[in-house]
Amino acid sequence: MPFPEIRTNVISGIVVGIVALPLAITLAIAVGAPRIAGLYTSAFAGGFAALFGGSRYTITGPTAALVPLLTGVVIKFGVESLPIVGAMAGILLFVMTALKLGKLMKYMPGLVIIGFTAGIGLSIAFGQIASFLNVTGVDPTREHFHERMWDLIQHLNTVGWTTPLIGLLAIVLMLAWPFVQDFLPKLKSIPPTFIALIVVSVLVFYIDIDTPTVATRYSDLPRSFPKPTFDWLDMDLVFALIPSAIAVSILMGVETLLTAVMADNLAGTSRRHNPTKELFGQGIAKAIARTGAGIQNGATSRLSGITHAIFVLAATIALGSYAGHIPMTVLAAILIVVAWRITSIPELIKMAKTARDKITSSSSRR
Repeated sequence: MPFPEIRTNVISGIVVGIVALPLAITLAIAVGAPRIAGLYTSAFAGGFAALFGGSRYTITGPTAALVPLLTGVVIKFGVESLPIVGAMAGILLFVMTALKLGKLMKYMPGLVIIGFTAGIGLSIAFGQIASFLNVTGVDPTREHFHERMWDLIQHLNTVGWTTPLIGLLAIVLMLAWPFVQDFLPKLKSIPPTFIALIVVSVLVFYIDIDTPTVATRYSDLPRSFPKPTFDWLDMDLVFALIPSAIAVSILMGVETLLTAVMADNLAGTSRRHNPTKELFGQGIAKAIARTGAGIQNGATSRLSGITHAIFVLAATIALGSYAGHIPMTVLAAILIVVAWRITSIPELIKMAKTARDKITSSSSRR
């Protein structure tokens, strides 16, 4: 690989790492896991998937698509069940690889995929309302959507004005930043989530605005590597978690292959990904935002994904203490914007119009 291409891929990996940092923290908190778990998942899983996966572009890390499913697992079995589900899902992905099920992806109906991702997006968005508004007194153990929403409505009287305004500022920054980049092309490499995270966090810290932050809600990030251990393995939970592991593996497989197809199309390459090998890479690792950011910033090889993993790990060790200043409402705002993007609202509107036209046409013929 020539040096200019190496430099481009390294820069792309750093940019993707900047995108991955807030997403990793946000998604870990969203499912009830420690923030460090999200960061280490982004670093180690991202590195292994980049090395062994079947796509040159896909960059792996915590994904919003799994938030509703894993939240339910944590509520029912506790946060200690997450490593078991992850390991079991990885084994199932190996089985899918052996059976070459990745090739079946081309038979997945587009309407099913759009509807499925839209449901995930809406679930994520509604699940962040409490943190976005700083609603207090809600019961986090409620499992069903309607129960959680009704509990949230009953506690809306606890909402002040400060936290929602901070969250709205973060959303405005994320939505407005692309327009700023159109006038200032040199800023193209700085992602909107990073801008919102830094600007709002600094504002809250220096003005001393009273709003929940990562530090006030949780403890500081550890500054050292985790020690490998199998203390998390509880055989009593294995059989109970089989349905959840199957669901996670299927969802991960579908999203991984969708992302790889999207990456090939976005990169405009004639060299397509290997679906079987891609499932194998995800099985070892056990995301659309990171992958798209990498390609848009010049990624052409696995080096971008490997650089992203190294950057996230280095930033976690060196800058972990600063994560405590991030307002919880900003993390919720990031997830709400992510949810909006994966919901594919324009596609849903198009589907509704097509269905309406067909119904109207059918009625007129009668």
